[in-house]
Amino acid sequence: MFDDSINRFFVDDVPIRRYPRKSDATFPMRPMWVYGSIWDASSWATENGKYKADYNYQPFVGKYTNFKVSGCTSNGPASCLPPSASPSDSRSLSQQQVSTMNWVQRNYLVYDYCHDPKRDHTPEC
Repeated sequence: MFDDSINRFFVDDVPIRRYPRKSDATFPMRPMWVYGSIWDASSWATENGKYKADYNYQPFVGKYTNFKVSGCTSNGPASCLPPSASPSDSRSLSQQQVSTMNWVQRNYLVYDYCHDPKRDHTPEC
């Protein structure tokens, strides 16, 4: 969900990321798209290179099955409603959603450049 102050990303109605507007330079003000790729970041994104990509297992392939993307602006039409667990004010997340998002990030987020002390932090951090 997107509005002029925050972006929220959901997977199966579960919030996984939220990006508040901290800088005009890094906040999207036009339609976005989804892009997927596979790349070797083992030199920096795996505990400073502790785990290297093992090319004995190549080719590396990403497969998406029944992948659907949709998005809504917070002031979109009634046909584009926020996820059912969202509070009526779609700018915020419910307490349950915040707890779920924190759990997802603790258990599935492998790397976050905003928390990497060796990276120059971009304005959205």
